[in-house]
Amino acid sequence: MNIFGIMIPKQMLTYLYADDPLDTAVKELINSGYTAVPVIDRSGVYLGVVSEGNFLNMVMECGRDKLFEHTVSEIISEDKEAFIINTVSKEEIMEKILDRNFLSIVDDRKCFVGIITRKSIIKYLSNS
Repeated sequence: MNIFGIMIPKQMLTYLYADDPLDTAVKELINSGYTAVPVIDRSGVYLGVVSEGNFLNMVMECGRDKLFEHTVSEIISEDKEAFIINTVSKEEIMEKILDRNFLSIVDDRKCFVGIITRKSIIKYLSNS
């Protein structure tokens, strides 16, 4: 499986920076149309994922009016299985994608390069 043939590149995605304020980050998430997006640091290193649920928990904890006082780094889900290295085997991709809607793809320096979705894998397999 050529991972780059089914990958959605970083340039075409919504992602957040860890130091983004939550009030603007939640707007980015809503405008993206996704329920979860990757998070990176300013040098491009993948840190994890944030979801609508992460934002909702923070709103419940601190209130909507205080979101500007917090950053995305405070709500990142550090799911160790939510990313793969771009050289991973087809078997590992298939195993990991079963439990999530997308997998973040990183290079050997752990820099975020894109995602693959369950939908893109299904399309790839149906055309094989």
